[in-house]
Amino acid sequence: MDNMYKVTNGTGECVNSTAENTTILTAVTGKTFRILTGVITVTLAATGGGGKVALEDGAGGTRFLEANADALKSIPFDFRPLGYPLTAATALNMTVDEAVTNEATCTCTVTAYELG
Repeated sequence: MDNMYKVTNGTGECVNSTAENTTILTAVTGKTFRILTGVITVTLAATGGGGKVALEDGAGGTRFLEANADALKSIPFDFRPLGYPLTAATALNMTVDEAVTNEATCTCTVTAYELG
């Protein structure tokens, strides 16, 4: 039964002042994540305009969810029932960038299937 879905959770935070990224789910050799649900919370807005928060398929990888981070807010997401598939053995990453002055502070919590 090695191919059974295992539900896993992850959380992380990016802190303001400079462009930053953080790992929400750590890559596991031989495993693949399918992102199910979660929420990104902007707890300190980016300043100067243009601030973004994004979820990526690996650090610096494909952005599959991106939102404006210039205001305090919650950004719920739901990719059920199948989930958004990350590349095999690749981490889920969150990044804050593109603000003119200071980047946002954001937290992210996700639930995912772990396959493999």
